[in-house]
Amino acid sequence: MKKSTSRKPSVRSLPRTKKRPVSKTGSRTPTADLKKLYRALQESEEKYRHFVENAADIIYRTDGEGKFVYVNPISTRILGYTEEEFLGKHYLEIFHPSFRNKARQYYATQFFTGQYSSYLEFPAISKDGREFWMGQNVQPLFGDGQIIGFQAVARDITERKMAEEEVRVLNAELERRVAERTMQFENTNKELEAFSYSVSHDLRSPLLTINSFSQFLTEHLADTLDDEGTRLLKVIRSSTQMMQNLITGMLMLSQSSKTELKSARVDMTELVEATYREVATPDVQKRIQCTVSPLPVAMGDKTLLRQVWSNLISNAIKFTLQRDVRTIDIGGRSEENRNVYFVKDSGAGFDMKEAGRLFGVFQRLHSEEQFEGTGVGLSIVRRVIHRHNGEVWAEGKVGEGATFYFSLPKE
Repeated sequence: MKKSTSRKPSVRSLPRTKKRPVSKTGSRTPTADLKKLYRALQESEEKYRHFVENAADIIYRTDGEGKFVYVNPISTRILGYTEEEFLGKHYLEIFHPSFRNKARQYYATQFFTGQYSSYLEFPAISKDGREFWMGQNVQPLFGDGQIIGFQAVARDITERKMAEEEVRVLNAELERRVAERTMQFENTNKELEAFSYSVSHDLRSPLLTINSFSQFLTEHLADTLDDEGTRLLKVIRSSTQMMQNLITGMLMLSQSSKTELKSARVDMTELVEATYREVATPDVQKRIQCTVSPLPVAMGDKTLLRQVWSNLISNAIKFTLQRDVRTIDIGGRSEENRNVYFVKDSGAGFDMKEAGRLFGVFQRLHSEEQFEGTGVGLSIVRRVIHRHNGEVWAEGKVGEGATFYFSLPKE
């Protein structure tokens, strides 16, 4: 048996691997770092792929001509095409035919004038012809300074569009109703203006005639009239005067609503003092102790606010003159967003249960025999203050006086 001449391969003939050089600090070489970086890149790509393929939104990419090169799984479910049917199809095919030209012009304007991100809402159509709304954000992809494709994220926004349409329809209906109400209001205003004209001319004329004839009979037939006849003529004249006062009050109430507001800064202290001198005769000023405290400056229509003060001060004087203690205090205070003003008197007062009637038209808490009046003055006060976006209220107690308040916004 021949002796084998084969030799065991020497260690030198085996492939030799280079020893990894280790730095003095024990860190690995750049080769190890590259492998670590590669693994991190793979993990990142896997996470990105998992995110894209499980996203609830449509995500796709196209080439430079606008043809699909990638779509995520949800795209096939929403639009109905298979992945193979998508590839090579132009992105405009998912747009409704009626919108494709507009979309082409829109994107051409956006991306070729330096806009590199664009959101568009459009009517879409699926493979089976289902029409719905989509909203998508598109960004161009660049290579060597050129657009080499596009990437987009889109979602079905049909429910939101339907909700917007419902809101639009409701708003249109609301605007229609407002227009109808406005027209009705304008017609009512015209009727009121016609009524005011009729009141100021057609009603006043016969009242003046009745008053004049009554006065004539009183003066020229005094010797032939008995006591009852004289009394009846006085009742007629008193009634006509009361009717004329009511007409005047109605016209003033109407005027307070129609007058255009001319807002400006108003020195309320000066206005109150001037108004008090106008409505209180010298005799009244002697009989009543009136105190006016410094008042906050107001923003409002000076003419209309003068009417407010005139009515409130006249009201206070009327109910105070018959009292043993006759005082009127006028003051105010500044709060966070408003100024509050008041007129306090020591007059007859009122039952707080009846406070709701105070500012109503022709509402009176006292009889004509007790206190004369038309029941219109406080209605004018409320209307003017409400036109200034303010509030008006009152506090009182029978036999212990009353306080009337009103507020005005600072701005």
